[in-house]
Amino acid sequence: MRSPGHNAQQSPADSCNSEFGFSLIELMIVCVVLSIVTGVVVKCIALASQRGRSEQTKVDLIQEGREFVDEFERDIHQAGYPGCRMFNGYSATCLPGSISTAAPSPMTQSTIAMGLVYVSNTEVVFEGDVNGDGLVESVWYRLVDSSGNYPPSTTCPCTLQRSEQAKNPNNSTLPLSQATSFSQELNNIVNSGVPAAGSVYGNGLAIAGNTLFANGSLTNTAYYAAVITFKDYPLFSAYDQYGNLVSLPKSIMNLADQTYLMESAQNPTQSVIKSIRLTVNLLASGTTGYDLNNGVRPVATLVGSGRINNNF
Repeated sequence: MRSPGHNAQQSPADSCNSEFGFSLIELMIVCVVLSIVTGVVVKCIALASQRGRSEQTKVDLIQEGREFVDEFERDIHQAGYPGCRMFNGYSATCLPGSISTAAPSPMTQSTIAMGLVYVSNTEVVFEGDVNGDGLVESVWYRLVDSSGNYPPSTTCPCTLQRSEQAKNPNNSTLPLSQATSFSQELNNIVNSGVPAAGSVYGNGLAIAGNTLFANGSLTNTAYYAAVITFKDYPLFSAYDQYGNLVSLPKSIMNLADQTYLMESAQNPTQSVIKSIRLTVNLLASGTTGYDLNNGVRPVATLVGSGRINNNF
Protein backbone atom coordinates (compact mmCIF):
# COMPACT_ATOMS: atom_id res chain seq x y z
CA MET A 1 0.00 0.00 0.00
CA ARG A 2 1.04 3.60 -0.72
CA SER A 3 0.77 6.21 1.91
CA PRO A 4 -2.05 8.72 1.45
CA GLY A 5 0.40 11.55 0.75
CA HIS A 6 2.30 9.74 -1.95
CA ASN A 7 1.46 10.93 -5.52
CA ALA A 8 0.77 8.29 -8.09
CA GLN A 9 3.49 8.06 -10.76
CA GLN A 10 2.44 9.43 -14.24
CA SER A 11 2.07 6.91 -16.98
CA PRO A 12 4.12 7.38 -20.23
CA ALA A 13 0.96 8.35 -22.10
CA ASP A 14 0.10 11.07 -19.59
CA SER A 15 3.68 12.39 -19.82
CA CYS A 16 3.50 12.74 -23.63
CA ASN A 17 0.16 14.52 -23.50
CA SER A 18 1.48 17.11 -21.09
CA GLU A 19 4.80 17.81 -22.86
CA PHE A 20 3.99 17.72 -26.62
CA GLY A 21 1.43 19.23 -29.11
CA PHE A 22 -0.19 22.63 -29.69
CA SER A 23 -3.45 23.96 -28.56
CA LEU A 24 -6.07 25.17 -31.06
CA ILE A 25 -5.39 28.81 -30.12
CA GLU A 26 -1.67 28.39 -30.77
CA LEU A 27 -2.36 26.87 -34.18
CA MET A 28 -4.69 29.74 -35.07
CA ILE A 29 -2.07 32.31 -34.05
CA VAL A 30 0.55 30.58 -36.21
CA CYS A 31 -1.82 30.56 -39.19
CA VAL A 32 -2.57 34.26 -38.80
CA VAL A 33 1.14 35.16 -38.58
CA LEU A 34 1.96 33.04 -41.62
CA SER A 35 -0.88 34.66 -43.58
CA ILE A 36 0.42 38.15 -42.75
CA VAL A 37 4.00 37.26 -43.69
CA THR A 38 2.87 35.60 -46.91
CA GLY A 39 0.75 38.63 -47.80
CA VAL A 40 3.65 41.00 -47.25
CA VAL A 41 6.00 38.85 -49.35
CA VAL A 42 3.48 38.54 -52.20
CA LYS A 43 2.87 42.31 -52.16
CA CYS A 44 6.61 43.02 -52.26
CA ILE A 45 7.05 40.63 -55.17
CA ALA A 46 4.15 42.26 -57.04
CA LEU A 47 5.57 45.77 -56.47
CA ALA A 48 9.01 44.64 -57.60
CA SER A 49 7.49 43.09 -60.71
CA GLN A 50 5.57 46.29 -61.52
CA ARG A 51 8.64 48.46 -61.01
CA GLY A 52 10.70 46.09 -63.11
CA ARG A 53 8.11 46.29 -65.89
CA SER A 54 8.13 50.08 -65.74
CA GLU A 55 11.91 50.23 -65.81
CA GLN A 56 12.05 47.78 -68.71
CA THR A 57 9.59 49.96 -70.62
CA LYS A 58 11.87 52.95 -70.11
CA VAL A 59 14.92 50.94 -71.16
CA ASP A 60 13.10 49.87 -74.34
CA LEU A 61 12.12 53.48 -75.05
CA ILE A 62 15.71 54.64 -74.71
CA GLN A 63 17.13 51.77 -76.75
CA GLU A 64 14.75 52.25 -79.67
CA GLY A 65 15.24 56.02 -79.62
CA ARG A 66 19.03 55.74 -79.36
CA GLU A 67 19.23 53.47 -82.39
CA PHE A 68 17.25 55.94 -84.50
CA VAL A 69 19.25 58.95 -83.29
CA ASP A 70 22.55 57.16 -83.98
CA GLU A 71 21.41 56.30 -87.50
CA PHE A 72 20.48 59.93 -88.15
CA GLU A 73 23.94 61.06 -87.03
CA ARG A 74 25.64 58.54 -89.30
CA ASP A 75 23.47 59.54 -92.27
CA ILE A 76 23.94 63.29 -91.89
CA HIS A 77 27.74 62.91 -91.78
CA GLN A 78 27.57 61.58 -95.37
CA ALA A 79 25.32 64.36 -96.68
CA GLY A 80 26.89 66.07 -99.71
CA TYR A 81 29.31 63.31 -100.69
CA PRO A 82 30.20 63.09 -103.53
CA GLY A 83 29.46 66.78 -104.08
CA CYS A 84 29.09 68.59 -107.39
CA ARG A 85 32.37 70.50 -106.97
CA MET A 86 34.17 67.16 -107.25
CA PHE A 87 33.07 66.95 -110.89
CA ASN A 88 34.89 69.18 -113.37
CA GLY A 89 31.87 69.60 -115.60
CA TYR A 90 29.73 71.03 -112.79
CA SER A 91 32.07 72.82 -110.40
CA ALA A 92 31.43 76.19 -112.05
CA THR A 93 27.65 75.76 -111.85
CA CYS A 94 27.53 74.89 -108.14
CA LEU A 95 27.65 78.39 -106.72
CA PRO A 96 25.14 78.82 -103.85
CA GLY A 97 22.43 81.29 -104.78
CA SER A 98 22.68 80.56 -108.49
CA ILE A 99 22.23 76.78 -108.86
CA SER A 100 19.51 76.17 -111.41
CA THR A 101 16.27 74.81 -109.99
CA ALA A 102 15.13 73.53 -113.38
CA ALA A 103 16.40 70.49 -115.25
CA PRO A 104 18.99 70.03 -116.53
CA SER A 105 20.86 71.02 -113.40
CA PRO A 106 23.54 69.61 -111.07
CA MET A 107 20.59 68.90 -108.77
CA THR A 108 19.14 66.32 -111.13
CA GLN A 109 22.34 64.32 -111.72
CA SER A 110 22.11 60.90 -110.06
CA THR A 111 25.86 60.82 -109.37
CA ILE A 112 25.91 64.17 -107.54
CA ALA A 113 24.89 64.60 -103.91
CA MET A 114 23.54 68.08 -103.23
CA GLY A 115 23.89 67.70 -99.46
CA LEU A 116 21.14 69.42 -97.51
CA VAL A 117 18.06 69.77 -99.69
CA TYR A 118 15.38 70.84 -97.22
CA VAL A 119 15.53 71.56 -93.49
CA SER A 120 12.57 72.41 -91.25
CA ASN A 121 11.66 71.73 -87.62
CA THR A 122 9.74 68.60 -88.66
CA GLU A 123 11.60 67.39 -91.77
CA VAL A 124 15.15 67.01 -93.05
CA VAL A 125 15.96 65.92 -96.61
CA PHE A 126 19.49 65.42 -97.90
CA GLU A 127 21.52 63.53 -100.48
CA GLY A 128 24.68 61.50 -100.01
CA ASP A 129 26.28 58.09 -100.36
CA VAL A 130 25.09 56.96 -96.93
CA ASN A 131 25.84 53.26 -97.54
CA GLY A 132 29.30 53.57 -99.08
CA ASP A 133 28.10 51.62 -102.12
CA GLY A 134 28.94 54.25 -104.73
CA LEU A 135 25.30 55.27 -105.19
CA VAL A 136 23.87 58.61 -104.13
CA GLU A 137 20.77 58.21 -101.98
CA SER A 138 17.98 60.65 -101.27
CA VAL A 139 17.29 60.41 -97.52
CA TRP A 140 14.20 61.83 -95.82
CA TYR A 141 13.40 62.16 -92.13
CA ARG A 142 9.96 63.54 -91.33
CA LEU A 143 7.52 63.73 -88.43
CA VAL A 144 3.88 62.72 -88.90
CA ASP A 145 1.09 63.23 -86.35
CA SER A 146 -1.07 60.59 -84.67
CA SER A 147 -3.28 60.49 -87.78
CA GLY A 148 -0.34 60.05 -90.16
CA ASN A 149 -0.47 63.60 -91.53
CA TYR A 150 2.52 65.55 -92.77
CA PRO A 151 3.00 68.31 -91.87
CA PRO A 152 1.80 67.22 -88.41
CA SER A 153 -1.39 69.10 -87.58
CA THR A 154 -3.60 67.14 -85.15
CA THR A 155 -2.10 65.57 -82.01
CA CYS A 156 0.83 63.53 -80.80
CA PRO A 157 2.19 60.95 -79.97
CA CYS A 158 3.81 61.38 -83.38
CA THR A 159 6.03 59.18 -85.50
CA LEU A 160 9.44 59.93 -87.00
CA GLN A 161 9.77 58.22 -90.38
CA ARG A 162 12.87 57.53 -92.48
CA SER A 163 13.12 56.96 -96.24
CA GLU A 164 16.19 56.04 -98.27
CA GLN A 165 16.09 55.67 -102.04
CA ALA A 166 18.79 55.87 -104.71
CA LYS A 167 18.49 59.02 -106.83
CA ASN A 168 16.58 58.58 -110.06
CA PRO A 169 19.08 57.66 -112.82
CA ASN A 170 17.08 59.59 -115.45
CA ASN A 171 19.09 62.74 -114.49
CA SER A 172 15.98 64.87 -114.76
CA THR A 173 14.34 64.53 -111.30
CA LEU A 174 14.79 67.42 -108.87
CA PRO A 175 15.74 66.68 -105.22
CA LEU A 176 12.30 67.21 -103.67
CA SER A 177 10.68 65.11 -106.39
CA GLN A 178 12.80 62.01 -105.76
CA ALA A 179 10.94 58.81 -104.88
CA THR A 180 10.43 57.96 -101.21
CA SER A 181 9.83 54.74 -99.29
CA PHE A 182 9.30 55.27 -95.56
CA SER A 183 10.31 51.87 -94.25
CA GLN A 184 11.64 52.80 -90.80
CA GLU A 185 9.96 54.67 -87.98
CA LEU A 186 10.23 55.68 -84.33
CA ASN A 187 6.93 55.91 -82.44
CA ASN A 188 5.69 57.66 -79.28
CA ILE A 189 7.32 61.06 -79.96
CA VAL A 190 5.58 63.98 -78.24
CA ASN A 191 7.70 67.02 -79.16
CA SER A 192 6.61 68.70 -82.39
CA GLY A 193 7.48 72.37 -81.90
CA VAL A 194 7.63 74.81 -84.80
CA PRO A 195 9.11 77.92 -83.14
CA ALA A 196 8.54 81.43 -84.40
CA ALA A 197 11.58 83.14 -85.91
CA GLY A 198 14.15 83.84 -83.20
CA SER A 199 12.55 81.44 -80.68
CA VAL A 200 14.05 78.17 -79.47
CA TYR A 201 10.74 76.37 -78.93
CA GLY A 202 6.99 76.81 -79.30
CA ASN A 203 3.77 75.73 -81.05
CA GLY A 204 3.93 72.00 -80.31
CA LEU A 205 0.87 69.80 -80.84
CA ALA A 206 -1.25 68.66 -77.90
CA ILE A 207 -0.71 65.15 -76.52
CA ALA A 208 -3.84 63.10 -77.15
CA GLY A 209 -5.94 61.59 -74.35
CA ASN A 210 -6.15 61.79 -70.57
CA THR A 211 -4.01 60.36 -67.78
CA LEU A 212 -4.53 56.83 -66.47
CA PHE A 213 -4.74 58.09 -62.89
CA ALA A 214 -6.83 60.69 -61.00
CA ASN A 215 -9.87 59.14 -62.69
CA GLY A 216 -8.66 60.56 -66.00
CA SER A 217 -9.40 64.10 -64.85
CA LEU A 218 -6.11 65.45 -66.26
CA THR A 219 -5.25 65.68 -69.93
CA ASN A 220 -1.96 64.16 -70.99
CA THR A 221 -0.89 67.60 -72.16
CA ALA A 222 -1.56 69.15 -68.73
CA TYR A 223 0.40 66.46 -66.88
CA TYR A 224 3.24 65.34 -69.14
CA ALA A 225 3.75 68.75 -70.77
CA ALA A 226 3.53 70.78 -67.57
CA VAL A 227 7.02 71.86 -68.61
CA ILE A 228 6.01 73.08 -72.04
CA THR A 229 9.35 72.34 -73.69
CA PHE A 230 8.46 68.65 -73.42
CA LYS A 231 6.02 69.06 -76.31
CA ASP A 232 7.10 72.45 -77.73
CA TYR A 233 10.76 71.69 -78.40
CA PRO A 234 11.39 71.15 -82.12
CA LEU A 235 12.42 67.77 -83.43
CA PHE A 236 15.11 69.36 -85.66
CA SER A 237 17.16 72.50 -84.98
CA ALA A 238 19.90 73.89 -87.24
CA TYR A 239 23.05 75.78 -86.25
CA ASP A 240 25.62 77.65 -88.33
CA GLN A 241 29.41 77.55 -88.12
CA TYR A 242 29.32 80.16 -85.35
CA GLY A 243 26.91 78.16 -83.20
CA ASN A 244 23.96 80.45 -83.94
CA LEU A 245 20.46 79.07 -84.34
CA VAL A 246 19.30 79.24 -87.98
CA SER A 247 15.66 80.12 -88.66
CA LEU A 248 13.84 77.40 -90.55
CA PRO A 249 12.65 76.22 -93.04
CA LYS A 250 15.36 76.36 -95.71
CA SER A 251 15.02 74.80 -99.17
CA ILE A 252 17.57 74.33 -101.93
CA MET A 253 14.79 75.14 -104.39
CA ASN A 254 14.84 78.70 -103.07
CA LEU A 255 17.88 80.57 -104.46
CA ALA A 256 18.15 82.75 -101.34
CA ASP A 257 18.21 79.65 -99.10
CA GLN A 258 20.98 77.95 -101.07
CA THR A 259 23.59 80.11 -99.31
CA TYR A 260 22.45 78.65 -95.95
CA LEU A 261 22.65 75.07 -97.21
CA MET A 262 26.00 75.22 -99.05
CA GLU A 263 29.26 76.96 -98.22
CA SER A 264 30.49 79.64 -100.62
CA ALA A 265 34.15 80.27 -101.40
CA GLN A 266 33.14 83.73 -102.61
CA ASN A 267 31.55 84.59 -99.25
CA PRO A 268 33.25 82.48 -96.54
CA THR A 269 31.68 84.45 -93.67
CA GLN A 270 28.12 83.74 -94.85
CA SER A 271 26.07 81.90 -92.23
CA VAL A 272 25.67 78.28 -93.36
CA ILE A 273 24.14 75.29 -91.61
CA LYS A 274 26.95 73.14 -90.19
CA SER A 275 25.08 70.95 -87.70
CA ILE A 276 21.56 69.67 -87.15
CA ARG A 277 20.33 68.71 -83.71
CA LEU A 278 17.75 65.96 -83.30
CA THR A 279 15.80 66.08 -80.02
CA VAL A 280 13.38 63.26 -79.25
CA ASN A 281 11.02 63.34 -76.26
CA LEU A 282 9.35 59.94 -75.88
CA LEU A 283 6.24 58.94 -73.89
CA ALA A 284 5.55 55.25 -73.29
CA SER A 285 2.41 53.65 -74.69
CA GLY A 286 -0.82 54.24 -72.79
CA THR A 287 -1.83 50.63 -73.47
CA THR A 288 1.22 48.57 -72.55
CA GLY A 289 3.82 51.00 -71.26
CA TYR A 290 2.39 52.46 -68.05
CA ASP A 291 3.26 51.77 -64.40
CA LEU A 292 0.59 49.42 -63.02
CA ASN A 293 1.12 50.80 -59.53
CA ASN A 294 0.44 54.49 -60.21
CA GLY A 295 -0.70 54.69 -63.84
CA VAL A 296 2.19 57.00 -64.86
CA ARG A 297 3.77 56.48 -68.28
CA PRO A 298 7.60 56.58 -68.37
CA VAL A 299 9.26 59.35 -70.39
CA ALA A 300 12.70 59.66 -71.97
CA THR A 301 14.64 62.37 -73.81
CA LEU A 302 17.36 61.67 -76.36
CA VAL A 303 19.53 64.17 -78.21
CA GLY A 304 21.83 63.73 -81.17
CA SER A 305 23.81 66.21 -83.25
CA GLY A 306 25.03 65.57 -86.77
CA ARG A 307 27.75 67.75 -88.27
CA ILE A 308 27.60 68.57 -91.98
CA ASN A 309 31.07 67.90 -93.35
CA ASN A 310 30.51 68.06 -97.10
CA ASN A 311 28.28 71.08 -97.83
CA PHE A 312 30.81 72.83 -100.04
